Amino acid sequence: MIAIDDGYGDLKLGNGRRFRVFPSKAVSGRVVRSRYVNGDFELGGSPVLESEGAIFTIQDGINAEDTRFDDWPNSTLNRILCRYAAAEMGMQDGDNLVTGLPMSVYFDRDGRKNQKAVQRRTESLKKPVVQHMPDGMQRHLATPGRIKIIPQGLAAIFDHLIGDDGQIATLNTVGVVDIGARTTDVAVYLLQDDGENTIDASRSGGFRRGVSDLVDALAQELQKSLRLPALPPLSMAAASLRTGRFKASGQEYNVDSQRLHVLRTGLPGILQEAEQILSAGDGAAGLMDLDRILLVGGGAYLAESIGLSLWEQTCIPQNPELANVRGMVKLGQVIEHD
Repeated sequence: MIAIDDGYGDLKLGNGRRFRVFPSKAVSGRVVRSRYVNGDFELGGSPVLESEGAIFTIQDGINAEDTRFDDWPNSTLNRILCRYAAAEMGMQDGDNLVTGLPMSVYFDRDGRKNQKAVQRRTESLKKPVVQHMPDGMQRHLATPGRIKIIPQGLAAIFDHLIGDDGQIATLNTVGVVDIGARTTDVAVYLLQDDGENTIDASRSGGFRRGVSDLVDALAQELQKSLRLPALPPLSMAAASLRTGRFKASGQEYNVDSQRLHVLRTGLPGILQEAEQILSAGDGAAGLMDLDRILLVGGGAYLAESIGLSLWEQTCIPQNPELANVRGMVKLGQVIEHD
């Protein structure tokens, strides 16, 4: 069984034994490089994948594809990245796969499961993907068998509630705020004594703001403060958002002050919008029934790194960017044992 949290910035994968993070980065077309080995040049380079006639080379760079588009989960690029990463994790033909969709896609406006969206995601992940090998041969990547699609925000709740021994934590109402690269997912999960656990659709949903908006803001701030001739590539700005370091044209800069400015001005707005959903518009009073508010995703790491003031019952799990995929793994293990 393989679990995949297919973020716009990174893919997070797990199989119950280990977890890995793969950048959601690829360049359109075939990128060929020659390397000098033992006195001669050999063809080499990054993996080249093809699906539905489209070819991508899996590598980062200033010409890497921008994954921030609406139909990302069903795109050829998404499929190629997911299937290649799953193969690297050891997926074989017919293995179970657990993955997700954003809350705003998984549920329709009436709060019901969007069967059409789930079916599209399932069908896309099963389409053929081949890898072009350096020797000219083709490798057909493993095709998953049973695919389970869940709401992405809910996966982090499963991670928190289901212990490593399979036991369920004794909580009544849990909220989650998952700040991803492009979107933020919000959900409230109600645990009933009779076992009929439900999602409160009136307090669940999502919006298109996330870490990539902070990356965009930092890129603009770096251009302005360092007087750069152009906006820096987003991959460079994303690295600076985590490290506070920046290198351009051979010169290194300490940009921690710019980083802190962007985080302290950008993150509160994301959290305020999430609170509006969690509380059903009632502010702090609407959060009092929540036993726990899980803050996960890459944005949780950033909020924690600057000591941002959060809700009283906030819990940021260890490695919050892996919370969703850990929950998917736990759910997948339950499914396999049924």
